Amino acid sequence: MHSKSFHCISIQEFETVLISLKQPDLIQFYSNTDITLVRPWVDLLTHYCPNSCRIGMSSEKQIFEGKPQLDGVTLICSYFEHTKLIHNLACISPSMIDESSHTLFQPMMDHQGESIPAAIVLADNLSITSPSLFSQVNASQTKFCGGLSGLFKSDKTWVLYQNQLLQQHAVMVAFVSDRLIIDNDAFVDSIDIGKKMRITAMSDNLLQQIDHLPAQQVFNRYLGNGTNTDIKVMNLFALKYKTSHKEIHSVPLHFSDNGGIMMSEPLPVGAQVKFVYFHPWPSLQGTLEKLNQLYQHPPESIFTFNCISRDKDPVLNENSKLNLLSQIQTINGSYCFGEFFTSDTSTKSLQHALTYIGLSETSNESRHNNGCIKTQADDVTLAAIFNLMNNAFQDLSQEKDALIHLSKHTDDDSRDWLYDSQTGLMNRFALLSRLQSAEEHDHKTHLTLFRIRNFRLINEQYGYDVADDLLAQLSLYLKNRMGDTFLSLDFSCYRVSANELAVLLQSDMPPRKVTKFMSRLSEDVENNPFFTSNQATDEINLSLSVGIASIFSDTGNLLCKKEHLLIKANEARRRANESNHLTFWNGDLEHTEKQIDNLNWIVKIKQALEDDNIVPYIQPYFDASTGKCVGGEALIRAKINGEIVRPGRFLDLIKQTQLYPKLTIKVLETCGQLLKKDPTSHLALNLSVMDFKHYSTLKALRQFFRENDVAGRLTLEITESESIQDYQWITS
Repeated sequence: MHSKSFHCISIQEFETVLISLKQPDLIQFYSNTDITLVRPWVDLLTHYCPNSCRIGMSSEKQIFEGKPQLDGVTLICSYFEHTKLIHNLACISPSMIDESSHTLFQPMMDHQGESIPAAIVLADNLSITSPSLFSQVNASQTKFCGGLSGLFKSDKTWVLYQNQLLQQHAVMVAFVSDRLIIDNDAFVDSIDIGKKMRITAMSDNLLQQIDHLPAQQVFNRYLGNGTNTDIKVMNLFALKYKTSHKEIHSVPLHFSDNGGIMMSEPLPVGAQVKFVYFHPWPSLQGTLEKLNQLYQHPPESIFTFNCISRDKDPVLNENSKLNLLSQIQTINGSYCFGEFFTSDTSTKSLQHALTYIGLSETSNESRHNNGCIKTQADDVTLAAIFNLMNNAFQDLSQEKDALIHLSKHTDDDSRDWLYDSQTGLMNRFALLSRLQSAEEHDHKTHLTLFRIRNFRLINEQYGYDVADDLLAQLSLYLKNRMGDTFLSLDFSCYRVSANELAVLLQSDMPPRKVTKFMSRLSEDVENNPFFTSNQATDEINLSLSVGIASIFSDTGNLLCKKEHLLIKANEARRRANESNHLTFWNGDLEHTEKQIDNLNWIVKIKQALEDDNIVPYIQPYFDASTGKCVGGEALIRAKINGEIVRPGRFLDLIKQTQLYPKLTIKVLETCGQLLKKDPTSHLALNLSVMDFKHYSTLKALRQFFRENDVAGRLTLEITESESIQDYQWITS
């Protein structure tokens, strides 16, 4: 395929172009003329290209061969060899957006045969704050691009479909081909700064209160240390509100009476927002890495949709994203009042973003290019500072959210024990506490368990320190990938065992799409090189087995309770390992007798604890020379339905629940009673590393030693010695 573009100032120039134009398969028509004046242009387009698919919209500025154009019309003509087009239009009603979405995308949903890898959508009179136009196709694999029409000096905006000029409509053209290769991305020149705040009073675009304080007072506190801040400075700091399908940047425009601020976009009362600072440097480094990869295999055509708020200067600087993209391929497109972009998780409306989509019908190998993007030399430390701030605030925000969930279940002193000392991640007990607590969006919760299969080999070859470093590197990689601005994922990471990380995710994505996303992420982890801390050239590849567990299926059927997510993720991970798959989802697990038996055992042990039927069992020690009993080992048994049950039938399963520390404490209490009863007795008690990492168990041990004068009569035997990486911490 290929595309060529034209920019015309006069209608005579436009007709001259059309007369000699070979009829394209697709025409994109962008103009800053309102609907009352653009009809003659459209009539000419229909006359000379009646068989072409013709779409377009009103656009304050267009992009012609990489340069912004303030006047006239930009025409983008595309020719395909192996791609067919499906196109449609729909009336847009914000109050009936699901019906509008269904109508617009019905041809795509009805299509059978070759895949639909990409589509362009242009919409008029659809606010960035409206519900998602893409609700009917979010589960599809199609990459969407396009944007919202707009003009500064007129409300007579429009979209074009064939020969129809329409208001309050959306148009769509989808590309049908198994051979079409898609490259898409988005760049937002902003950085999130500070904590989450809540909108507590807003009327239309007038922001009155944030966290129940006057809006001006909040802005002055954070931007001016309590002193009055100039509105021109405030213009650079928007409030960002994002959901799974949209991202709104509401910019302060001017002050109002009573401490309010007039904003560029309305924000819903109750919405959580954060400050964002507009600056191109935070995204430049990441942009270059992505664009250099694209430069190696330039697409045959690139269409660009740029926010009207970007690149306000008439002359773009050397590091403008438009200039960087133009080094890869001639780019054409439109400025928008909101840009559509499909990430790995969903399609959403963005603000202050530059999005692009690259189309190619030939293989990457046939489009190879040498070299890299050329940029203007500048102070790179500024980008590093911004990135440091952004990542630090992300980490703090995740930890704060997790601690809020735990605050109802733990006291202040115990929270230090919710962290893994080697990696700094929250640990298994923090995760189990979170899974035990009820939250508003529990039905959207998914848990992914990543196990490093070659962890033991890494331990043996490089030592425990390197293995722990690699686990920390893996957690950082997962955080960076999932923390991408455009994914809008609410997640937290945990270390649940020596070689396992868990990611708890709350998302509107259907479970199958979560599974596909996690599968791609796992593949990327295995393909990503990791390095030992001492030798940057010593490359290590990780081998994973990954289990994914959801509470509900795509059809809304209950798969498991929230408190059983870790168990189900572990079962799915085992199935992945047994079947030689990288990942496995609990929705694909058969409901075997073993799984039902596992859940029954959890209920039985919980009931046994409540009924005081957890029975410590003392296995005596005898002196071989005298035959006298000289001590004993404290073991555990459960009394269920009158039968004494050995721990081998339930202990490994219970370790994945909050019941496990209660069993340990029960045995410890019995040891105290026996040692008091017989001052000459000696006992041994088996403890796992998990016991030393759980606050309530440690608290019980300390209390035990304060209340009992054991004087060397109690031996603590630590099992699972292969899981200990920090012996100094254990002994302390």
